[in-house]
Amino acid sequence: MLKIFKIVPGKVKLYFFIGVFLLLINVVTSLLVPMFMSQFIKLIAQGSNSKSADIVLFQKFIIFRGQYDQTIKALIILTLSTVIISFITSLASIIITTWAGNETTNFLRDKLYKKMQKFSLKDIASISQESLITRVSNDVAQYWDFLISSTSTLVRAPLLIIGGTVFALLTDMTLSVSILVIVPILIGLIAFIMIKAAPLMKKNQVVLDEITKEVDENILAARLIKIYNLKDMQEKKFTSTNDKWLKLQVKSNNIFAIGHPFFFALINVVLVLIYALAGIKIWNGFDDYNYLATINIFIEYMFLISFGIVLLSQYLIVFYRAKVSCGRINQVLDFKFTNLFVEDGEYLDKDNKKGYSIEFKDLNFKYFDTSKEKALSDINFKLLPGQTLGIIGPTGSGKSTIANLLVNNFEYKNGSIRIDNKEVNKINSKSLHENVGIVYQEAMLYSGTIRSNLMFAKSDASIDEINKAMRVSCAIDFIQTFEDRLEHPVEQRGKNLSGGQKQRLSIARTLLRTPKLLILDDSTSALDNITTNKLLKGIKDEYDCTTVIISQKINSIKHADLILVLDESKIIGKGKHSELIENNDWYNKVYLNQLQKLEE
Repeated sequence: MLKIFKIVPGKVKLYFFIGVFLLLINVVTSLLVPMFMSQFIKLIAQGSNSKSADIVLFQKFIIFRGQYDQTIKALIILTLSTVIISFITSLASIIITTWAGNETTNFLRDKLYKKMQKFSLKDIASISQESLITRVSNDVAQYWDFLISSTSTLVRAPLLIIGGTVFALLTDMTLSVSILVIVPILIGLIAFIMIKAAPLMKKNQVVLDEITKEVDENILAARLIKIYNLKDMQEKKFTSTNDKWLKLQVKSNNIFAIGHPFFFALINVVLVLIYALAGIKIWNGFDDYNYLATINIFIEYMFLISFGIVLLSQYLIVFYRAKVSCGRINQVLDFKFTNLFVEDGEYLDKDNKKGYSIEFKDLNFKYFDTSKEKALSDINFKLLPGQTLGIIGPTGSGKSTIANLLVNNFEYKNGSIRIDNKEVNKINSKSLHENVGIVYQEAMLYSGTIRSNLMFAKSDASIDEINKAMRVSCAIDFIQTFEDRLEHPVEQRGKNLSGGQKQRLSIARTLLRTPKLLILDDSTSALDNITTNKLLKGIKDEYDCTTVIISQKINSIKHADLILVLDESKIIGKGKHSELIENNDWYNKVYLNQLQKLEE
């Protein structure tokens, strides 16, 4: 927790300390109020017939002496002034510390987000997407609770306990015996509650990750759930996880709930003990009309001590929850990510007129070092500048892995991958991403307009460049049907567009960057054959680039200069379409099957 606070900006820390200082003044004035209130009881008992009266603190220190009516007025002014100071410092402290807390959480979320931006796909998978979401949202919120509690409760509670105890001892030593009864019992109760509840709170955060994961999956797969009538099954699955969270929450809350009735019962017992001790003292001959005021002020301090202990117990609940959250936040901040960003690497030739060459040599790749099976095994091929590479194979054969390795999304250790005769992991990352474009099967569109989504690729793109990209990608076909054309709204994830429309818009966006190497990772899967052929021909004719086409449809890759057939992470066939038809059984079987479906 302190580790996180150390990285907070100095200005924010200063505001926290100002808030704490104001809170100190508030607590001191709060401790003085009961003492002033008890003086009213003493003056009432003394009577207005007295010629003079005093305002005495701790039965020893006279702070004012005068006529009876003057003393009453002075006491009223002192009490009201103390209450006003207490109110103002409390309000100011809350405003300042809340602002500082919000600034801290804003800073922390920003830092987490920037750190996660550096994560590779492998790093994200090792923590999980849903856990990262929970850490940025819920865990940071828990830390906010901790900060606010630390600058209020953690400061207030010890001062109330210590200050109340000191003031109570100065008020009456005999009655202070009751403190020896209540304090150890309350501390023991708090310790018991914390020991029992801490493991439950830790489990609760883990289950919360599971809930986030299931909600995310159900939202993204809403159509699939409806199509296959999986609603009941998914509801049961979510209810099971939610019930698991509920049981842990109820169990921990029940443990915390034990303290409240026990606390109030203990207070009543202590009150009886105070009155019993006072009665014994009077029985033994003590006779002082001021003793009623002494009993009253002592009870007030007992309540302040008890209140401080209860506040401390509530703070410990927040503390343990935040401790779990801080551990999870620190795991992200301290995470040794796979640094795939190359700052001082080689630059690709952006003025290249033909496109880049590609060469894979003796490549073997695993997603995780502990994995038994390879994702790619003994991959060797070479593609000349301006040529087209087609990749086909069953699901899980390693097609998309090749695409991700070409844009350096994963770290490879065995073998070589070269673009334009430069090792991929030694190419400057900015240069790589500016000159190599990739379009994934799942088109990622942001809420906004068609224009704003296109401009992500090139913010200063001219209207001619935009029109060319839309025409070649065949996106112009559907954009022209909208009255507002480029200003047509796009909902989050492009929910108001069809699958084919989203894919064409994604391809147009990538073409705007005029990449020298274009990778289409099954990104024409939602397009019909006529549109696909028209799109691929347009790219070949109007853009000077090397193209990699990953597809399950042979029609999309049959005109490629080189086709790779992958199965179980290996190349089981390599050549042109006509060659593979003759000498590769898997390719020939798929081709005949797809041809038959087209004829039907």
